[in-house]
Amino acid sequence: MALVILAVALPTVWLSGVGAAAQDQGQRAGLAAEQTLVWTADNSYTEYKSAPTTATAGPVTIVFETNASTGNTYGMTHTLTFDDDSPGYNHDVDVNIMASPFDTSGGRHEVQVTLTPGTYRYYCEIPGHAGMVGELVVTSAEPTDTTPPQVSASVTGDKNADGDYVDSAAVTISATDDESGVETVEYALDGGAFQAYSAPVPVDQVGEHTVRYRATDKAGNTSEVQSVTFTVVAPQPEDTTPPEVSASVSGDKNADGDYVDSAAVTISATDSESGVETVEYALDGGAFQAYSAPVPVDQVGEHTVRYRATDKAGNTSEVQSVTFTVVATPPAETPLTVTAASRCVGSSAYVAVTAVNDGDVPATITLTTPYGTKTVADVAPGKQAYQSFNTRAGQIGAGKATVTGTSLINGEQVTTSYEAAYNAISCG
Repeated sequence: MALVILAVALPTVWLSGVGAAAQDQGQRAGLAAEQTLVWTADNSYTEYKSAPTTATAGPVTIVFETNASTGNTYGMTHTLTFDDDSPGYNHDVDVNIMASPFDTSGGRHEVQVTLTPGTYRYYCEIPGHAGMVGELVVTSAEPTDTTPPQVSASVTGDKNADGDYVDSAAVTISATDDESGVETVEYALDGGAFQAYSAPVPVDQVGEHTVRYRATDKAGNTSEVQSVTFTVVAPQPEDTTPPEVSASVSGDKNADGDYVDSAAVTISATDSESGVETVEYALDGGAFQAYSAPVPVDQVGEHTVRYRATDKAGNTSEVQSVTFTVVATPPAETPLTVTAASRCVGSSAYVAVTAVNDGDVPATITLTTPYGTKTVADVAPGKQAYQSFNTRAGQIGAGKATVTGTSLINGEQVTTSYEAAYNAISCG
């Protein structure tokens, strides 16, 4: 009889719940729910039969059902009530659904709300049902990922001078995705089908190769196909031949072939197999050191530069050397061409002296013999000073004429002396 009384009394309690639910639904009309969360209750008054634990922030349709299909065979009334005052929980939605298998909705009710990130506490407020309580954790909605991964490839291996890979190469593919994350990376070698990439791809067939690659993220976005092209060549035979190396000396030479003031030694090396690795030189018995540019030598004296080269296979040439001499710059001089000659004029002997100015500036020239002196000023370049000296004798012995030239060179007055011999002569 108690069961019958409960069945008759319960609809009055449930009617207030239906009114609240209807009011909730009216207030939320027009919301487009993106999620549906379902709670169910059965004959138990200590726990809900089923309840969600997580949800994503945004519009949600909440369904609460208790009837024979959910295991409620006693006609028991339950509520789904969201806590609106306990500290530490979200209180921004109003959910208070009362449901019974005997209500006009058959114990199934819906209400639309908008959830925000955080934790909601729910419970059944029917007296004696205190054990029916739980929490719903709501997280932020993830943005929609429409961007494909970033993908790149690099080729590694031993290269020759032409940039080709000797014997083999390895292709490493890298992919990143800042949103949903990378799901798969694929590659295709030389026009073959795409296959899963998991480790660097070895390529050891001689010839040109192309590796295509792409990546797909967890949202299904696939990057555009990219490619890298490279060439694999066979290893060259072992190099056992040292480099060819030579040296040359440059600078201003004097008439003796010596270098005036300074010289520079240039070293050249070639290797047609593995290539030149290092070039070295040693000056005047010193230690070998790396050569990178012509070696300047400006110390007066004889010098020897030794040199050698080593290729990339470790072969070193025999030590060779070049020897040369550096001399100091000669002092400035007034250049003259001087001649002297004895001759007869009647019964008198004469000494004729000529001096030609071979310089680039005018010179003052003084002609001196035992028989007199003659000075000629400002003798232009290419011109001459001349004097025939009367010995006032019919016979003279052999002798020398002295000539001095004075000119202004680089702002300094330079005087240079010359001698010219003449022969003995007898006139009579």
